[in-house]
Amino acid sequence: MQVTSRSKRKSEIEFAVGMAAIDGGKPSVFTQVLLKKYEEGLITSKELKEAIIKKYAKEEA
Repeated sequence: MQVTSRSKRKSEIEFAVGMAAIDGGKPSVFTQVLLKKYEEGLITSKELKEAIIKKYAKEEA
């Protein structure tokens, strides 16, 4: 497993949030909490993605 530095994770988050903002999007509080956990290295990018999919797939059902 590749270890990603905190500065790299922060850069990835800023890029993703910026891309969403172009379309007028803004991360929900739920997503912001997950992004902070990812930035701090408490969860992996895979865990971040899975949590978001689980949350929003459940709401659509």
